[in-house]
Amino acid sequence: MPQIDGKTVQFRYYSHMKEQIPLPPGHSLVATEDGSVTLFSEAFQEACHSTAGAKTETILHYIDGCKIIEKSDSYSPLVILEVGFGLGVGFLTTLEKMPEDKKWHFISMELDRNLLDWFSKLHPELELKWQGNILETVKDNFTLTIIHGDARESGPSFFKDHLIKVHAIYQDAFSPKRNPTLWTKEWFSFLKTISDDGVILSTYSASGSIRKSLHETGWGVQKGEKFGQKRTSTRAVLNRATDPEILEQMNRSPALALTDLQNAELLRK
Repeated sequence: MPQIDGKTVQFRYYSHMKEQIPLPPGHSLVATEDGSVTLFSEAFQEACHSTAGAKTETILHYIDGCKIIEKSDSYSPLVILEVGFGLGVGFLTTLEKMPEDKKWHFISMELDRNLLDWFSKLHPELELKWQGNILETVKDNFTLTIIHGDARESGPSFFKDHLIKVHAIYQDAFSPKRNPTLWTKEWFSFLKTISDDGVILSTYSASGSIRKSLHETGWGVQKGEKFGQKRTSTRAVLNRATDPEILEQMNRSPALALTDLQNAELLRK
């Protein structure tokens, strides 16, 4: 059994786990190129991570992309918000990489209760407990808080009740094509209201529409690293201008920023 407060945490995402603990309904296991695995969601018809490497992608886009280790020197606790808990790779990778002497609070959002119950069974050492729609554990150096429900409703409700500012955002929802409500100007405006001035938002997406949604809501959009088949990704910060090269690309692109109104009109068709 891996330790938690004392570290030595290892990934338990192996194919034999599905024989010991059944996979959550509506999901299948997918091997990725770095040896870690992810889940394919039947509901969204998409995998939770790149098949080029679930863990490698998480380190590149979120641990490194949000400068988590560097930020842990400046904030105590360091507050991380993850959009889309999935099978917990974001949290477990952060736990593995975070220095043991740092205090941090990992807040995540997840629509599918089956995933959360599965994760709890897979990781009893975390001693996760339900309190209403919150699945949480408090350890010596970190707190894990998972908010169950539609993030557009449960997120604002949680942050209204908890006066917390976030220092890093793992924008890891299913793609805009599959889950557009978590990529709109309205969503990014909400994230802005709960963010510390030094926040970094990082995402695998490099869509012109997504970059415009961020830019038009006051985020300074920066170019992120390539991974797998994607030639680039996106980082966003506050109180800084959008990178001139990206701004030029957006001005040339006919793509429109995503809005809730657009999504509602598409649903009516």
